[in-house]
Amino acid sequence: MNATVTAFPPSAITLRSDAAGATGAGSHRALGPAGAWFRDVADDPVRLAALLAKLAEAEETINQQQERIAYLESLTMTDELTGLVNRRGFNQHLKRELAAARRAGQGGGVLVMIDLDGFKAINDTHGHLAGDSYLRQVARLLQAHVRQHDVVARLGGDEFALLLTSTDPATGAARAAELAQLANREHAAWNGQVLPIRFSVGVQPYGPADQEDEVIRRADVKMYRDKGAKARPAKGRSARKPKRGKAAKQVRRAA
Repeated sequence: MNATVTAFPPSAITLRSDAAGATGAGSHRALGPAGAWFRDVADDPVRLAALLAKLAEAEETINQQQERIAYLESLTMTDELTGLVNRRGFNQHLKRELAAARRAGQGGGVLVMIDLDGFKAINDTHGHLAGDSYLRQVARLLQAHVRQHDVVARLGGDEFALLLTSTDPATGAARAAELAQLANREHAAWNGQVLPIRFSVGVQPYGPADQEDEVIRRADVKMYRDKGAKARPAKGRSARKPKRGKAAKQVRRAA
């Protein structure tokens, strides 16, 4: 097939084929400037090879930039000390979980808020390096005892959170209790010393009808209630001691 280029408006190029169509007349196809350029490149193996190399290079650059962007985004949602999801990342996960439950009209999971007991004393007694090591060891403990699709986050300070996804309330509460009991049997090591791991938990189920802020608030309330319940017996013991002393004085006076 012989092709000849003829003038067709100033902004286009017409490619004429001498092959007759169904009507016996030659057919015309108008090519814009870009089309004509690509046709010329396609007819030149050297230019075509150079073009393909540039396209491959551009694609590689785009892929590198996308990886860089993804890395920077991950930094904004990762806790630098422990490598866990941070508060921002946790909020994103919870929003997605609630949105998925609303779309499905069912399902959900359980939020577990965790606050370490006695962490300030560890910092005050052993120093901040010991405190940092303690937090990292707690993070590894939590990660080792949840499922792959659950979310473990450090919200800041000595506060952690778990998203037990696709879990019913009873199962989630049981798993949280098991985890707290497991922690009570574990310890963190620092310079040959044993630092006990203790924490208080607040367990709150979530589903299609729940709002993010309310789920977090309820879990927080339950967590501090658990922490307060642990503190009351100790206060009660210290408060009873003066009473016993007063009673003893009364006995001596009576004698």
